[in-house]
Amino acid sequence: MFRRLMPAAAALGLCMGFGASAVLAQKAQDTVRMAIIDPFSVLDEYHHALDESGAFDRIVYQPLITYDEYKKQWVNILTTSWKRIDNQTLEFDLRQDVKFHNGNQFNADDVKTTLEYLIDPKVNIRFKERYTWVDRVEKLGEHKIRIHSKQPFSTDLGILGYRMRIRDGRIINELAKTNNVPDYGKTAVGTGAYKVASIGRNDGLLMEAVANHWDKSGYYPQPVKFVRGVFIPDRQTQAAQLITGNLDVMRNITTDDAKNFAANPNLAVTPTSSSMLLYVTLDALGRSKNKAFQDERVRKAFMMAIDRKLLQKEIIAGGSIAKLPNSICWESMIACEPGKTSPYDYNPAEAKRLLAEAGYPNGLDLSMDVHEPVKNVGEAIAGELRKVGFRTSIDSIPSALYLRKRGDGEFTAFTGFYPSGTHPDAQVMFTLFFDANRDYWQDPAIKKAAADGELEFDDAKRAALYAPALRMVNEKAYILPVSELPIVWAHHKDIVVNKNPLSVAVPILGDYGWKK
Repeated sequence: MFRRLMPAAAALGLCMGFGASAVLAQKAQDTVRMAIIDPFSVLDEYHHALDESGAFDRIVYQPLITYDEYKKQWVNILTTSWKRIDNQTLEFDLRQDVKFHNGNQFNADDVKTTLEYLIDPKVNIRFKERYTWVDRVEKLGEHKIRIHSKQPFSTDLGILGYRMRIRDGRIINELAKTNNVPDYGKTAVGTGAYKVASIGRNDGLLMEAVANHWDKSGYYPQPVKFVRGVFIPDRQTQAAQLITGNLDVMRNITTDDAKNFAANPNLAVTPTSSSMLLYVTLDALGRSKNKAFQDERVRKAFMMAIDRKLLQKEIIAGGSIAKLPNSICWESMIACEPGKTSPYDYNPAEAKRLLAEAGYPNGLDLSMDVHEPVKNVGEAIAGELRKVGFRTSIDSIPSALYLRKRGDGEFTAFTGFYPSGTHPDAQVMFTLFFDANRDYWQDPAIKKAAADGELEFDDAKRAALYAPALRMVNEKAYILPVSELPIVWAHHKDIVVNKNPLSVAVPILGDYGWKK
């Protein structure tokens, strides 16, 4: 996602010029062609969750409610109103003017069928734990439902708003007859502002704006009629296609690549906020073979060896707009109020002293795992560490391997990233780091704060519960929140990338189009 493109792409632009006629033809047809790395033939976050497909999924399917991150308030989407009956019951009045892309009318049966499918213990889906808090869904009328939870769960709205998008219940029931509900995403019938015109692993993806769409809130704009997703798994090829006018948009480019593209008079580079947290975790519990980080002094030395501002300026693409976090959650998130805390300052001299005090006057060997998309950042961090005595080698690993190694306790140090903008509440960060086999600390105070927070429905009180735990993460040098990773778009100069109307972080299909 962030690897450096080969210089040949820049040279290609100088040698071949720009395919202006091809671009003008797409503009005339009100079509944007966007590069996609990972091919997919279905659009369904429940069974086939991929980073790039998510940007399309979130505009095809819609939730009952969602969170306006600018106004910091919940807003109705497929509902007209909602209320909390008690700590285990939510009631929703549903819109009566909504139709699915196939013409079917949206009603309470669609909500009930979708949620009951997700919580069915016989249904095997990724991230199943996101949905199992739901006990049952009660239909009170054609456009009225209640959702009952198994126990009090204070972040239920966040799951409903960001992780539960409603499907056509009639299609689910029909597919269930042959145990083929995972095929729902082949047609991807939703209620959103864009629909799937065609999708295939070989032919790519074609999205079309829904004519006279029912939603007039402005939350789901349609700046372009068609978006064609072109599957090109090789970054160098993507760059060449952009330069020669056969693509209009690509995203997640490196700092060096951004400079090359910006020098092309027919292209532009636009960084946007993502709330994507770049972080490093250290094995304080001693789960891995290397037990050095059980010593707090060694962990502090590690943190002090890293110049976050240098990484932001020189290595991280879009670093000019990247936020430097003070804790593992962003203060724009619900219940994230860590107070006066921050990671240890860059201090290489103190890092060397702490290593010597801990028994490593000549340094120590360290193997650091790095999630492959941020390999270039991991290499830069390793260079900083070597200066103070950590003889650091890196192992770049893909997603499938990183999930296995993390669960098996093999990470001594790990550099990764997390799209924290995909959930509006700070609780998600405690779940990410301190739950199940992801926990490399087993700190009772932090686990208690997370557990107590799940039962507290007052956001201010929940923030007060989390604050000491967030400070403890910094003080004990468990996790280094390095930086935000902005989304950096390279695109034709006549494309404009807009701010998403709902989220400060999460891109969707309607965020880009041709200049009018």
